[in-house]
Amino acid sequence: MNQAPIKLVITFWTLFTFPSVAQTAAEKMSALGYPAIPASIRGEKSTRNPNSIGLTAPAHSGDWALADIGFFRVFNPLFQAIDPKTTPCSKSTIVAVVDTGIDYTHADLVDALWVNQGEVGQWAPQAGWVPPAGIDALCRDRSCNGIDDDANGFADDVIGWDFVHNIAAPYDIIGHGSHIAGIIAATGRSQMSGVCSGASIMTLKYYDPTNPGANNLSNLVRSIHYAAANGADIINFSGGGVEPAESELKAVRAAREMGVLIVTAAGNQGRSNDLFGSYPANYPVDNILSVASVDSENKVLPSSNYGQRVHLAAPGSEILSTLPQGGLGRLTGTSQATAYVTGAAAFLMSQLGKHTSYDYIKIKSWLTRGAKSLPSPKVIAHGLLSLPDSLKLLRAEEAHVSKN
Repeated sequence: MNQAPIKLVITFWTLFTFPSVAQTAAEKMSALGYPAIPASIRGEKSTRNPNSIGLTAPAHSGDWALADIGFFRVFNPLFQAIDPKTTPCSKSTIVAVVDTGIDYTHADLVDALWVNQGEVGQWAPQAGWVPPAGIDALCRDRSCNGIDDDANGFADDVIGWDFVHNIAAPYDIIGHGSHIAGIIAATGRSQMSGVCSGASIMTLKYYDPTNPGANNLSNLVRSIHYAAANGADIINFSGGGVEPAESELKAVRAAREMGVLIVTAAGNQGRSNDLFGSYPANYPVDNILSVASVDSENKVLPSSNYGQRVHLAAPGSEILSTLPQGGLGRLTGTSQATAYVTGAAAFLMSQLGKHTSYDYIKIKSWLTRGAKSLPSPKVIAHGLLSLPDSLKLLRAEEAHVSKN
């Protein structure tokens, strides 16, 4: 994981107690202090318009990182497209954020949440139905009935899953996952707008700093499988380790077979990935896109890994984004840089026209071939993320395909 938020880990975790394994999901949520998933999310199928998301507060549009990736060559300071051919990011673009969860009550994140349509909507119990322990007998919605309505192996997984506590409320008390999600797709309802505002964030909580590494690895693997099986187009994994794991590699390959791009951090050891291992970034699988971090002068951060095995660099120094309890804050690391590349990948996917279809290899190619050269002496395979130059490559291919 990104090392910068360690102080946050200590601060937030002291506020909560841990549930026993014998507790029901509702009892776990209560013991953990997790808020309920907002009713507006649970009732999305019947009450929310998935195309109604729009910026009301495009705040912090002057933050250096968006300018650095060329965002304001594509959008004006009010986050309106300069070219009429550029379309807003689509809710049908699903990004799985595998991390510490998300503050699903945050004003700038709540409308960015992916909603599992198989687990929401009106529901009528059959005669003689006895609610499972912890389930409200008055529940008349698929989101609260304790039943795996879509038969994917997870009951009431409306916005994703908390693999740490095995519940359907992946709430973030550490701050890392919320920060990453905000960079990717914060909606600007209150304070913060992301690179691809309008995309859907599937939230998968895998990490607990009190867990043994083997537990976190197991939860990571399960998260990758969940994302691929439940429709994610892109996985953001702003974490990693120095040792490879066969189960992790198998999950990455399984996601590849489902056409899922995995954008992952190069690592924060300040060393070359050509000489030392960093995983999953170093796996030789073509759906992996690894990312280093740079400062406002486009110099690779001293803490960032680098090398020919690192595909791209992106802003990662003092990055402003969303934090739990409706907050904002700045964090530093390859975790944040990874989120900018994920947001760019989601943006490109949202631009695909009638003559092109989603292909993770094409998305990866447009991002890497569209990169700008870096002034840093530390080598990055392709250079610095450039949103407008990657978009030009997409447009050129669309034009070529449409002629033939």
